[in-house]
Amino acid sequence: MNDVIINGVKQSLLDSSGQSQDCFVAPKAFWTPRNDNIECTLLNTYVKKTTKMKLREKTEYLWDKYHFTPQKKLGQNFLIDPGIVDRIIEALELNKEDTVLEIGAGTGVLTEKLIPLVKKVIAVEIDEKLCQILEKEVGEYPNLEIICADVSKTSFLDKFHQQEKVKIVGNLPYQIASSLILELIESKWLKFMVVMIQREVAERITSQPGSKKRGALTVLINYYGKIVRIIDVPPQVFIPRPGVGGAVIKIEKKTKYQANNEDKFFAVVRAAFSTRRKMLANALSRGLGMEKEIIKEILTRAGVEWQRRAEELRVEEFVKISNELYNWN
Repeated sequence: MNDVIINGVKQSLLDSSGQSQDCFVAPKAFWTPRNDNIECTLLNTYVKKTTKMKLREKTEYLWDKYHFTPQKKLGQNFLIDPGIVDRIIEALELNKEDTVLEIGAGTGVLTEKLIPLVKKVIAVEIDEKLCQILEKEVGEYPNLEIICADVSKTSFLDKFHQQEKVKIVGNLPYQIASSLILELIESKWLKFMVVMIQREVAERITSQPGSKKRGALTVLINYYGKIVRIIDVPPQVFIPRPGVGGAVIKIEKKTKYQANNEDKFFAVVRAAFSTRRKMLANALSRGLGMEKEIIKEILTRAGVEWQRRAEELRVEEFVKISNELYNWN
């Protein structure tokens, strides 16, 4: 019987072989020194269980090890529920040919699980201290690329070919989630994304026609993709604990409705929702700077009643209106 110290806990492990063995245990936060006459299988099993059961302790251990303090201004809230991590992995439908773009890699909790499952992981992290943690803890893997940058200011056009289909995953900072999703969903290289966002935003972009929660963002994102809500995430599964709950959603690229001119489509959608209480003809007249009678004629040609309100319209109805506006001009 040999004693081994793992994370400050003394463990007695039975030697079954009597031979000297090298035991490799990952992640690095749980490295154990080489110890002769140890049954590696039993040791690895124990550490894997410890890793899964104590994700919070592992996260806090890394914070202490690298003198890291979460920054509220960057929306840094770290997921500590392994069950939700597993649901995210499941939703990604990974295979060995996949390239995954991870946004906000943090301390590498999700990164570490992605690496053995895919061809390549590109982990983007804005915080320089967290980038250092990633480099130290998982940086040695050949199929991992770490980019220390603001994802909202990073272009991936040169990195991904048009024919390449990339999966995106990440816990998006709440303050930029809406604009970032809208920017990424237009990318030709995107296959789908599985992202964590504020629950209120998830409810808004998945709302159906007629809902008061429906807005311009709902229509614009649904123009490009099909949205599925995977799981709601309570505040208590993060550290630090945020003030609101989150939701994991999956947005898959689809054959979009064909707007003759997307700039006009975007303009119509934004104008329609700019004055929510007004009837559609009034809102469009004001938002587009056109005479009300002309707007009524365009709506008639599109088969949309001018008395309706923006939240009542389906995506394809907005497309018809923008196409008629394009033809009118």
